Amino acid sequence: MATKRADDGFTLIEVVVALGIISVVMTSLTVFMVGSRRSGHYSSQRDTAVQVAVEGMEKARGVRGSALFGGRAQCAGTCAAVISTSVTDLLGPGTVRWDASATTGTLTVPAPGAQPDGTTVSRPGDPEVVQLDGTSFRRYYYLGTCWQNRALTSGTGLTCDSSAGSAQLARLVVAVAWTGRECPAQCVYAEAGLFSAAVTDPFLAG
Repeated sequence: MATKRADDGFTLIEVVVALGIISVVMTSLTVFMVGSRRSGHYSSQRDTAVQVAVEGMEKARGVRGSALFGGRAQCAGTCAAVISTSVTDLLGPGTVRWDASATTGTLTVPAPGAQPDGTTVSRPGDPEVVQLDGTSFRRYYYLGTCWQNRALTSGTGLTCDSSAGSAQLARLVVAVAWTGRECPAQCVYAEAGLFSAAVTDPFLAG
């Protein structure tokens, strides 16, 4: 009976098994590479969204807190739906929203006018459109009022609530939405800021 020497080469079965192992490894690598590419693409888009949101917040900081209410009215009943639950969380339960259109006055934020994608900003709920790297980022501004006691020893600390207190504040949430395969509906990034809406500095004890 013939015996197999070490230099006789591979049998057909060994070749098939080796090809199978290579196929499994290559498939895993392909899935990994695709996942890594998608993750990197999302991270890049999110970084851009953060930049767009920060630019929107800085634009708002360039005007007086009371001027942010230009073109806006306090919501009567139910306000327009927000684009994400993260916006609701940032607005907080004690914020009185001012996201309705006013009968007079010009909008401060968002800036009214034509947008790069052909849409037009004319109401508080309309988004500004910023197009970067082939992606349209829609920037929304949600505004509300809340009150805060001036004296930090009052026990309320920095709590912002709906009861009339010593100082009125404007709470602004800037949210940026964009379309991406990594998000089921749309991707959203949001951040919030507080602006003094009264002459009295809310952080000085009375």
